[in-house]
Amino acid sequence: MRLLIVIPLILFGGFLGGLKINDIGNSGDIIMNIVGFGHLFIAILISRKGRCHG
Repeated sequence: MRLLIVIPLILFGGFLGGLKINDIGNSGDIIMNIVGFGHLFIAILISRKGRCHG
């Protein structure tokens, strides 16, 4: 079940991280990169959540 959440987050984060649009300017590109890498970071946290049993 966790895999169904993690895979779209990775795909969407990778898409936003690699997206460059000339119309939105430099600040827009920076925001898109932050949001994209944030999605990737959340996907990593969700996928690692079940593996740590202490």
